[in-house]
Amino acid sequence: MQHQWEEVAAALRQSKQQLTEGQETEVPISFEIGEEAWLDTKNINLKTKSDKLTERRLGPFKVLERISDRAYRLELPKTMRVHNVFYVGLLSKVRRNKLQAWENQPPPITVDGEEEYKVKGIMDSREAKGKWKYLIKWKGYGPEESTWEPKANLKNTAKHLKKYKEILRKKSLNAAKGL
Repeated sequence: MQHQWEEVAAALRQSKQQLTEGQETEVPISFEIGEEAWLDTKNINLKTKSDKLTERRLGPFKVLERISDRAYRLELPKTMRVHNVFYVGLLSKVRRNKLQAWENQPPPITVDGEEEYKVKGIMDSREAKGKWKYLIKWKGYGPEESTWEPKANLKNTAKHLKKYKEILRKKSLNAAKGL
């Protein structure tokens, strides 16, 4: 019986050694303060209608502080209402294409002396105190840059409003058919 216990103990030691063998060599990604990083959207609730079409990562965001070797504080826009410290496994390095001389974000257009950005689409709507606001997805910007805008600010987006209202109408008709 003693011999069997020794064999079991040896087998357990061997399996534990095999499990921990490669773990010492694992080096986590590290970022410098001021460097930019992409943020994985895995644990972030984005208000989008389709998970399939939702971006897989947000940013890039500037690294503000190294909390530990496994956590970093990022500079997030005020529209993102999430804690700004993230596990390093959710971050990835930004690799800039040296051949691309421009940023992905288009510059604003000036209309009547005011800056305007192009609308990619309307993602959601809500009513507050009798006034409607729309969640606007801006062309060339990620979902973290989407903003709630009152209808008064959407003078030049009639086709997007019409398309959004048509989608809502179709959804309500489909929901009514199910009753």
